[in-house]
Amino acid sequence: MNKTVVSFFLMTLSAFAAGQIKQEKLVPFFDIVQADGKHLKATDLAQGQPAMIVYFDPDCEHCVTFIDDILKNAGAFKNAEVVLVTYVPLRQLKNYVSESGLNNYPQIKAGTEGTRFTVRYHYDVIQFPYVALHDRNGKMFASFESDVPGATELASMLRGK
Repeated sequence: MNKTVVSFFLMTLSAFAAGQIKQEKLVPFFDIVQADGKHLKATDLAQGQPAMIVYFDPDCEHCVTFIDDILKNAGAFKNAEVVLVTYVPLRQLKNYVSESGLNNYPQIKAGTEGTRFTVRYHYDVIQFPYVALHDRNGKMFASFESDVPGATELASMLRGK
């Protein structure tokens, strides 16, 4: 009897784990505040376009270098939504947007989610930068944490998705 119970438990656990692996992540339902004070919600993103969601910290040197690469190659993302999300206070985001020149790239949106951590928890972010690539239907097809490919490679991955 004990073997039967253990076997049933293991089969149930395996089926549950397999179901979790197959579960697809969609773009999270976020509401971030941009440097200009305007809110940007996931529902504001263009329908039918792939999206790149980047979780970053403006004090992270690796993040800053990565975002500089995105800005240098901004044209490669013309057919995709690019959203930079952080948790830092709005005044710190404003300073970063101004200093980095992000305000010169209206197609790249940056905002803070504050301490809600909706996006951070959705993707289980531990290290920065974190990049999630979503196809035109909102389904995540790739993600990278800390060791992120260059902007041109990411833009190429988004093309046709």
